[in-house]
This record gives sequence, structure tokens and C-alpha cells, in this order.
Amino acid sequence: MENKPSILLTPGPTPVPEEVLRALSQPIIHHRTEEFGKLFETLLADLRYCMRTKGRVLALTSSGTGAMECAVANLLSPGDKAVVHATGIFGDRFVEIVKAYGLNPVVISEEWGRAASPERLAAALRTHRDAKVVFVQHTDTSTGVVNDLKALSAVARAESEAVLVVDAISGLGGEPLETDLWGLDVVLSASQKGLMNAPGLSFMSVSDRAWARVEKATLPRYYFDWRAMDKSIVDRETPFTPAVALVAGQVAAFKLIREEGIENVWKRTLELARYAREKGSALGLEMFPKDPCNILTAFRLPAGLDGKKLIQDILREEKISIAGGQGPLAGKIIRVAHMGHIGKPDLDAGFEALAKRLPVPASLKGSPSGALKGSPAGA
Repeated sequence: MENKPSILLTPGPTPVPEEVLRALSQPIIHHRTEEFGKLFETLLADLRYCMRTKGRVLALTSSGTGAMECAVANLLSPGDKAVVHATGIFGDRFVEIVKAYGLNPVVISEEWGRAASPERLAAALRTHRDAKVVFVQHTDTSTGVVNDLKALSAVARAESEAVLVVDAISGLGGEPLETDLWGLDVVLSASQKGLMNAPGLSFMSVSDRAWARVEKATLPRYYFDWRAMDKSIVDRETPFTPAVALVAGQVAAFKLIREEGIENVWKRTLELARYAREKGSALGLEMFPKDPCNILTAFRLPAGLDGKKLIQDILREEKISIAGGQGPLAGKIIRVAHMGHIGKPDLDAGFEALAKRLPVPASLKGSPSGALKGSPAGA
């Protein structure tokens, strides 16, 4: 068991391809050199490709939550009104960050498992026409939902002058996303999910419309100041010491994405989502979200089953990491990721481990041994 490789089926960190691991292991170079400058320039060009934008992009050494916080700090001033449309834990995190800066957000909370309603957003913005920023998620991995960014963006522009900020930390590189085409003002992401790198880098795209607010905002910012980051780009640098190895790893990961083509990555992720759901259905598992995303699937667990123990046993005995529920869903759901470098063999191993521990569905009781190992999708 000690030599058995670990399998990550969690929604971040996700598995890192061999090509990326090799890039991460290269000798460190100095970040104020021509060599790093070329690497950083490539990173930003690749980021534009994945975000589907021709506009300004920025890179920061931080977790995805750092990207969320700096969006708040760079776009708002004391007394400003912000709307947060929450569809799970990570929407709630935006609420907490806005409050941490002394502001009182207007919160639209959806039933967990349902996507953000454009109609509810429109109603809120008609009531709060002075809102400066609207914060939404692309996908919320705590509930497994995907939001209709195109529709939400259209509503935000029709009903207000508010800038739309999208947390695509988990969605970028797995779900369709069109920054320029859909008019998304700010898109946030991070390295350790669909972008197939180790944790530690976050990314932002910022429209000219949003940048006008950046120039006027007066909330405190120093390390997170987008103006300093933007000023450094002309010299192909960052204002402070970057995570050099992670930049090299991300360039290697972006190369893989470019070679496959981002549209093909979206298609592959959708196919894996269907495959995982067929596997789960064969085990009698029902999906939790009513508006499911493609990058992971959240399954309800049978009543009375200890979900926390289930995933702990699988990790301890088989070295497979499956995510549990968060907040009120702790112990009640499991979350199986199928984004980035995760493939069918990884999913097969995960569902086989689940099959050993889940009650046999009533429809399959009495069937020949091994009936649960297959799925309608095939092996």
C-alpha cells in the first residue's frame, strides 16, 4: 500500500501532469532577468488565451482567496455598495471579505444546489441602482453548480453601472467562459484546479470599464494593488518576488491546454462529467445540484451513512482523495472532481472504492458479483 500512487479527485488541488512537475523542479532563476521576463510574458499571453480576452491580465502570488480579496480592495471605496449573489460557500466568502473591509454587502442567497437567478439579480439591482460592484461565482464547488455568466452579465449591464466580478477560480479551464464576448468586467482564477498547476498563483482579467474604478477606489491596498502589478508588466516583472517555480509550471500547463485547444478541454470535461454521473448512478447515488457544473459532481449520500468516515477510510486505505460536503452539507454529500488532468482511470478507481463501501442499490440486489464495477459509459 505504501507504494501505491495517490489519486486526487478533489476540486483543488488537482493532479499535476508530468510535464508540469518537471518544470516545477527546474533550478530557480532570478525574477529580475531576461529569462524570467520571457517566461512571464508567455504566462500572460497564455492567460489571455484561456480567459478569452484581449484585455489586461494580472498574475499574483497568492491563493484564489487572495484574488477575491484584491478584487474587493481594488474596486471599492468606504461607503460603496456591493451586491453578492451567493450560491454556496464561496459566494459566502465574498460576503465575508466585503464585510472585512468595513462594507455592508447586499446579499442574494440562492438555495444551495441552484444557480444564480438572473431575475433575482435584476430585481436587486433595480432596488440598489447605486451598487458599484456585483460579485458572482462561475462555479461554486461547495454545491456543484454552474452559473449562467452570459445572462448575469447582461442583467448587470442593463440594470446598473455596476462592475461584474466573476470568481472563476475553479471554473477556468473546465467550463466555457468568454470574458470579452460576455462582457465580464473582472475574472478571477487560480493555478491549482482546471489549470493543472500546484497551488500558489492567482490570476485576474480586468476590463477598461473596471479599471476606471480601480483608479478611483480608496480602500487600503499594498501587496494587492493592481496598479502596481500593471505598472510592472511593461518591464515583464511583478512588483514583489513572485513564485518563480510556479510561473514555470503554469507556462508548461498552459502549453498543454493550448496544444489540446481550450474548446476541446471544455468538451473533454463535459464528457468526464457524464461519465462520472453514470458511474454514480450505477451505485444508486443521486446528484445534489439542480444546476450542475461540468468540473465536479456532488452526490447525495444514502441516509444514515457517515460521509466523513467514508472519505477518510478511502483516503487511508486506498490513497484516493474524494471531497466531502462543506458547512451544512458536511457528511451528507461527496464531491468528485473531473477537471484538469483527472482522467477516466482516476474516476474508475474512485468509484470502485465507493462501490466497496456504499449500500447496494435495491435495483441491483441479487445481481451477479461485480455488477457495480461497470457503467453505461463503459470502461
